[in-house]
Amino acid sequence: MTTIHPRHPGFYELLQLLIDEQGSTETLNQQVISGRVTAKHLQIKNKKYEQLQQRIAGLTAEYDGGTRTMEQFLRAVACLVSEAENY
Repeated sequence: MTTIHPRHPGFYELLQLLIDEQGSTETLNQQVISGRVTAKHLQIKNKKYEQLQQRIAGLTAEYDGGTRTMEQFLRAVACLVSEAENY
């Protein structure tokens, strides 16, 4: 049996993080529509997610190119998502 390092979330933890992020995004959309969020708030959030998206794109390219296995790819993405929570 393979053990996962404690700082890496498991599949269901990762799924819950993604669901939570979707909820946060929907909340942000509602705040933008209502005018409660300024452009400056969005620039800060967009910058950090742009960086995260670039890192995930790099991991995807490694997986597509055969450099990473599916398990390695998912663990790396889980680690990135876990780090993103601390932004």
